[in-house]
Amino acid sequence: MNNQKIEGGQRGHKVFILINCSIPCPFTLESISPGTQRVMQRRLSAMNSVLFTTKAGFRHTFVLNPKSLVGLAISILLLFLVGAWRIKNYARRELEQERALQQKQNIIPFERKARHALTRKGLEIWQSFNNTRAIARFNDSYFAATAGGLIELSQSGNLLRHYSVIDGLPESDLLSLAVFDSKLFIGTRTQGLVSFDGQIFESYQWRDRDPQAIDCLLEDAGRLFVGTMAGGLIGFDGRQFREITIGTDHKRLLKINYLSKAGSQLFVGTFDDGLWIEEGERWSHFTMADGLLSNRVVGVVANRENLFVASDYGLSVAPTTCLALENSQVLRGCFRAVSVMPTLSGMVETPSGILLMLDDGESFTLATNDNSSRTPRLNTLAWARPTDLTNCRSVALDRDLWMLTSEGIRRAGASAFDASLRQTHSLFSPFGQTAAGSSLNSNLISALLLDGEGRLWAGSFRNGISVIATDGHVLAHLETEAAREINSLIEDRDSKTVLAATSQGLLRFDEHLRQTGSWSTRDGLLSNSVMQAALLSERAANETAEENHARNFLLACATSKGLSIGVAGHLRGLTTVQGLPSNSLYAVFAQGRRIYAGTLGGLAVIEDGRIVRVFTDTNSSLTHNWVTALSVAGGRLFVGTYGGGVFELTAAGELRSFAAETGRAVVNPNAMWSYNERLYVGTLDGALIFDLHTQKWTRVSEELPARTVLSITGDEGHVYFGTTGGVARIEKSYWNQAE
Repeated sequence: MNNQKIEGGQRGHKVFILINCSIPCPFTLESISPGTQRVMQRRLSAMNSVLFTTKAGFRHTFVLNPKSLVGLAISILLLFLVGAWRIKNYARRELEQERALQQKQNIIPFERKARHALTRKGLEIWQSFNNTRAIARFNDSYFAATAGGLIELSQSGNLLRHYSVIDGLPESDLLSLAVFDSKLFIGTRTQGLVSFDGQIFESYQWRDRDPQAIDCLLEDAGRLFVGTMAGGLIGFDGRQFREITIGTDHKRLLKINYLSKAGSQLFVGTFDDGLWIEEGERWSHFTMADGLLSNRVVGVVANRENLFVASDYGLSVAPTTCLALENSQVLRGCFRAVSVMPTLSGMVETPSGILLMLDDGESFTLATNDNSSRTPRLNTLAWARPTDLTNCRSVALDRDLWMLTSEGIRRAGASAFDASLRQTHSLFSPFGQTAAGSSLNSNLISALLLDGEGRLWAGSFRNGISVIATDGHVLAHLETEAAREINSLIEDRDSKTVLAATSQGLLRFDEHLRQTGSWSTRDGLLSNSVMQAALLSERAANETAEENHARNFLLACATSKGLSIGVAGHLRGLTTVQGLPSNSLYAVFAQGRRIYAGTLGGLAVIEDGRIVRVFTDTNSSLTHNWVTALSVAGGRLFVGTYGGGVFELTAAGELRSFAAETGRAVVNPNAMWSYNERLYVGTLDGALIFDLHTQKWTRVSEELPARTVLSITGDEGHVYFGTTGGVARIEKSYWNQAE
């Protein structure tokens, strides 16, 4: 309201007001109900007012006496209230229509977030990036998605950069790659879809679904296809995500592990539901009932005459005329077996036919242009294949054929393949500096130990032990048939001996990294599956170094069949017969005369070889009987459980829960460690840190290569977190910077 002028006088006690209004208004008087219009007209007539209205606003010039001023205000207020009500209803209807349209079009709401690099000092990530899952060319470089982050290689194979969570990746376990919209898109195992423009990573989080894993990505004609394990088949045009469903009942495609396009046909391979083919928005479906050798599809090649489908059990073929979508009915049982090939991992088309590859790298060719036989014939490729290759699959890129393996990348020119090829020792040559000799054996770090010389021993569930220097360089790999599945590691610093609890017994290594002994059921262990061990004896005052090195250890061993106590050949067993709550033991801790044993059925306290007390959910505040970890911090004993979080055994002999502060966390076996006044706890969702001075808990997750923390150790300066994605080495001052 503007240009207001008020003039007053004594005559008749009237107030003359000239009001020049120009108020934007989305409605006119015609939008008001007839009854309301009549009321307003009578009131305005009584005031001898003249009202002019327009579509964009209205203008009043009238004379008011004091008694009519209140009525005018009420009329104007009523006008605006009615208009606001109409606007609100209109907006609500529009919103409801938009929501209905989104549901009809399967639009997926999402959040897009830039992920900046972690710039604080004192954080290092040590991982293996040999296990390669996908490769793509982007910005004149080759990028590889690995189990240990994203690596960038030059065209000649030189390692340019290794990207990890420090650089902005949400996790290190990467599964798929595709170039779309001038960006590199990355499918992860647990953190959804990520894009990279060469400098900054961005994450796309779908608010209405959990993809679980994104195993495959495909760019085609300005659209990105995203194949997820649990979130469906998703299309992305750069602005919106839409789930692609089948038919009027909107059937969802799940557990997608393969995507490809040939002409107008889209091929969708699933983990357990066979092959789906889309052409012109029409879908067809083929499973074992139609002749496929397995419902897990790992590759598709289509030509004019035939459609070849590779599953994890072998190769099948069907004539394209049998599968034509214009046919009124697709013939059932149209596929026939070409070859039964267990562990077939994929296939790719070559200029002369098809290359098929098994999980261990064994390869075969098949001539698709040979019409002399109804069933194509496979030819074995004999090449210098390393015996330790696993997770092998073939990929076509830049007119070359690539092999992605557990031990890095190999490449062969497509012209090297011929259907008649029999032998070549240089078929797939190593490509790229993956630093296989200086990286971890595995990223699945189940056990950690810092020895007296400052070396980090990192044990894995499948690949033995890596011994690492303080700068992250791997000094040695210790892997034998016995030293392969490592559950925990302890050290006797007096004898400079490391003991490894494994699935094949208890192994002993000297300071020179040589295995010098082992304990098994032959030596009296209740089981060869040893989860953890605790030293019970100390070096005698008059014992020489040689005597100490040669003597047997007095140990308590937590096994899958009870607790073994003693020395080799003279072991005593404690089981449920003697009062253990369960024979499945996961943790053991010695403190003075007492031994604490964490079992599947509760916590046991042992004194002088006798069970004196048991804590379970029936006689204590323990909520989950599965006790996985034990540690002492500041003289206080802490108990980790699988699903119940952390408890403390108080001086009064009772368990106290921290679930109110930390939630009912899953504490992993071997993932509890303390130093001075801090307790570190590894869970399925990062690590928890308890400060005994402040009695406060904090969580560490963004800095870790993976959220699942399996083991923890450290010293006065650093803490080492062993995860399912490698090792994070964090200076203790790092958290002071955060504060």
